[in-house]
Amino acid sequence: MSGMNGLELAMTQARDRRDAAAQGVAQALQGWTAAKQQLDQLESYATECTERWARQQANCMPEIMRHHYQFMARLTHAIGLQTGIVADHGRQVERVSVTLRAAEARLESLRQLHATRQRSEQITLERREQKQSDERAALQYSRRHGNPLGGLL
Repeated sequence: MSGMNGLELAMTQARDRRDAAAQGVAQALQGWTAAKQQLDQLESYATECTERWARQQANCMPEIMRHHYQFMARLTHAIGLQTGIVADHGRQVERVSVTLRAAEARLESLRQLHATRQRSEQITLERREQKQSDERAALQYSRRHGNPLGGLL
């Protein structure tokens, strides 16, 4: 039975690791979602600025045009940086997802081993009970039919 206690302990630890990995995936997904939302906001703002500029471009002085182009260059640079951040978060999600899948596989293999051992113990118990039942039946038979050795011959 100590083998089962050790297996149950291993299953508990594997479950804890799986739960921690699942929490890591959830946190990584939150980070990716926040970064993606920020990227979407930057891209939306850039689109709005471009559309607004297209309507006002003919009436602007060269100095204002230069400032607009500089601003758009900085905004495009920020979008590029944020795209990299989103990609980094995506890679982090994938890494922790791999860890989660491995933890789930480990837990499942321990569950299967536990079930196999329980089935084996149940079969052993049933065989033992069947043997005892057979011995009692043989003893009763021998008593009824006059065998003084109780079926041992």
